[in-house]
Amino acid sequence: MTDERRRILLSWLPAIIWTVVIFGLSSMTVFASSIIKFNMIDKLAHSIEYGGLGVFLTVGYRGTFTDDRRRWVTPLVIATGLMIGVFDELYQFTVPGRSVEFYDWCADAVGVILGNRLATEFFRWRAGKPEAETHIE
Repeated sequence: MTDERRRILLSWLPAIIWTVVIFGLSSMTVFASSIIKFNMIDKLAHSIEYGGLGVFLTVGYRGTFTDDRRRWVTPLVIATGLMIGVFDELYQFTVPGRSVEFYDWCADAVGVILGNRLATEFFRWRAGKPEAETHIE
């Protein structure tokens, strides 16, 4: 395996593992939202887990693209995250005790967008770019 392929594989590994974790959590029939009595805990959980996915997808796409193609990272992260969210909700339809909710998917979207933003700002900070350069990558 070439160094470039190894680098790309390693950049995608966290996103792949995190996606498996998301679907593993979706397989559970009893979840924290049914134990903890807080009206929006379910949406908060979705946003947090998909925020992680947004971070890891950003790492994966940044590890795949060269600098001149990184402008595609954010749109691809959002599209990929939203598609995974749709498949997650559809999968939950097949799990006894789980339900499909549009607002869960909306919380997933918020999480992916925030995770992407967090990761993008981290990479920008690490590269030492001035704050004035805040265009979307």
